Amino acid sequence: MLFFLANILKKFSYIFIFITVLFVACTGSKKYFKAAERLEKQGLVNEAAEYYLESLKRKPTNVEARIKLKSVGQKYMSNLASEFFRNYNTQQVEASLETFERLKDFNSKTSALDIQLDYPKTYDEDYQKSVETYCSKNYSKAYLLVSQKKYGEALGYLTKVERYNTSYKNTQQLSVIATCEPLYQSAINSLENKNFSGALNLLETIKTKTENYKDSKDLLELASAKQTKSFILFEPNPSADNSEKETEEYLFNNFGQIALQKLTTLKVINNTPFQNTTGSSTDLNKANNIDLVQAIRKATGADYFYAFDVSNRREFNSGVNRNINRGFQEIKTKKNDTLIITEYKAFDYNLVKAQRSFSYDFKYKIIDAYTNQIVASQTQAMRSQDAVEYHEFLKSFNGNINTLFPYNPQQIAPAAQYNPRGWRNMFSARNNLKLMEELKNDAFNQNINLFLNSASAMK
Repeated sequence: MLFFLANILKKFSYIFIFITVLFVACTGSKKYFKAAERLEKQGLVNEAAEYYLESLKRKPTNVEARIKLKSVGQKYMSNLASEFFRNYNTQQVEASLETFERLKDFNSKTSALDIQLDYPKTYDEDYQKSVETYCSKNYSKAYLLVSQKKYGEALGYLTKVERYNTSYKNTQQLSVIATCEPLYQSAINSLENKNFSGALNLLETIKTKTENYKDSKDLLELASAKQTKSFILFEPNPSADNSEKETEEYLFNNFGQIALQKLTTLKVINNTPFQNTTGSSTDLNKANNIDLVQAIRKATGADYFYAFDVSNRREFNSGVNRNINRGFQEIKTKKNDTLIITEYKAFDYNLVKAQRSFSYDFKYKIIDAYTNQIVASQTQAMRSQDAVEYHEFLKSFNGNINTLFPYNPQQIAPAAQYNPRGWRNMFSARNNLKLMEELKNDAFNQNINLFLNSASAMK
């Protein structure tokens, strides 16, 4: 029954929304129509035509608006045509173009509403002549400004040309030069000042405009290479704890792969014949390893060495803890046609809690391959955890949840009563803990982000 009523209400809501939209549209149509009439009486034909158009757009079945738009719209078209003719003959090229564009736009809108007005086709040729004159004038100015290296001003005139003819002469080529040349010169300056990051941003902006502006492609590769830092990733010494070894292997195998996907300026070398050369990756920065470190650097082209290890790996499962609590259900009983008795019947439910976590300590250090000095080091706890807390019925409950209370309203003073909504929501709260594998992946992702952030911070 409730489902049936809900469907009925839903259908009525759709009907109500439709009627409301229709009413607003109709009301809007009348509003614009009356405004158009006032404007027409005042002799403002052009404005009146626009309002009649809006009225008909809002309600295409408005016959009065359709009739008025046909007559007043034609007057508006004639006014625009006359204005174009005056501007054209007085050599006001830009004004004539703007007027004719308004004329074409109005004609297009009325045609879309199935209203055919007399379009002044005889002026099309004059319009095209105006376009040619306008484009030629602005193109010449743009060409001169580009030759004078006034690129910003040139772009303003080129925009005017492209508004009417995007393929006019070599407008597109000039636009590329005006856009890219100042960026190119700034990029050259940034490279000369070893601002590789700034150069990279400028050259990438050029790339969005064109792939092959001068030698920007080669410069982009150079700036990118200068930005790229190479790391040799040293595998940790084997751990006695198999679980820690498993974690270390996972991180070692994924650091490089993830870095390749997310950072273009970071290169990780983890397949190297030098993995165990030093005996311990933690001894890389010792004085007696300088010659060896330099040999590795020259052989691999590495900028930095990244050494790490994992310790104190822990998995925790609390298990499910259940504690019995008491609630009260409101029960209304009808004694006769007018008397309803309200009682509160006690019932028991479980308060259920559970926790699960995965954690380990991650220690790393970054060694400058050129100086053999530690430039960054940190120990950070990687932890991912989840907890659930919810209410559980001891017996099946199919009633209305809003009849349940954490207290007996008849035995508790009104001042001591509180809104039980949060308590009731606990009966439908999430009751499934995240799997341990999910927690591991979360901790690993934290660790990978730490690696990416620490490595990318190296200059």
